[in-house]
Amino acid sequence: MTKKVTPRLVMAILSAGILSFLGILDETATTVTFPILTRDFAITTDQVQWVNTLMLLVIATIVPISSQIRLRIPTKSIFILRVSLFIVGLLIDIVTPWFDLLLVGRALQDVQHYLS
Repeated sequence: MTKKVTPRLVMAILSAGILSFLGILDETATTVTFPILTRDFAITTDQVQWVNTLMLLVIATIVPISSQIRLRIPTKSIFILRVSLFIVGLLIDIVTPWFDLLLVGRALQDVQHYLS
């Protein structure tokens, strides 16, 4: 039995792959910019580590409930939510003058990355 691969399926797989790649790229870029974040926001190294700590807290929260989310919410809605969270988090990170708000943007991006 052969199944036909439709263009819609290819686009869905490609879109999910691109979104995952952007999430990993964003996390890597943020970690590399720790010295710049400490300078621009006038914070200590201890404070900037909250960017990584927050990611771990999000993972600890989202992973256990992700199976229930997938059972209750359609895949298309989850994908739209992921794209929306990534864009909103990215915009917050771009324009924020405060480190606390930067953490909110990072949290939104981390939620989208692990919400799959």
